[in-house]
Amino acid sequence: MSLKDLLNIPVEVTRLKGTFITFVYVAILSVCTLLGLTWLVTTYFILLRSCFSYVLFAAVCGAIFVSVLTIYSALSAECNMSIVISILEGIYGVEALALSAYFSRGNYRCGLNLMLVFLLWGIGLRLPCLYFGCYEEGYGIVAQISLVCLGNALKWIVCVVYFHECKKQILEKKYDEEVGTDVSAVD
Repeated sequence: MSLKDLLNIPVEVTRLKGTFITFVYVAILSVCTLLGLTWLVTTYFILLRSCFSYVLFAAVCGAIFVSVLTIYSALSAECNMSIVISILEGIYGVEALALSAYFSRGNYRCGLNLMLVFLLWGIGLRLPCLYFGCYEEGYGIVAQISLVCLGNALKWIVCVVYFHECKKQILEKKYDEEVGTDVSAVD
């Protein structure tokens, strides 16, 4: 499926409703995950602040932060793919989330790396603007909003490509299992 084919898909109201339902599920899952992970880090901060030295505290909190970031990025890849599935395939809600989990089963690291790149892209766009005071001028705000929108558009294009690669890999693996041959890497 090319970009031209994607643009020629007609917009239907039912497809938009289903995509919105998937988006609501993804938003609820993301908010619950972030609140739970924030609670976890806060709990460790309160418990370890008074018990151990600051070096041990920094090491434990750093390890927790890295693991939390890894979990959130992997879930973000699956959630973004479920929205792509609801748009392209017409499967909505929990079924889209389950299908994205199934498709991303063999590509955990790829999805994780993609979401980490876009997380760093977002942070990289926001921190210089805070440092240089872009919020005080009109052109700085316009420049930052333009770059963030460009990043979001690029993220969704990459998520579509990631979905097609995951789907292709699962279908090839399924075909190879039905034929009875071993799965091999495709060049």
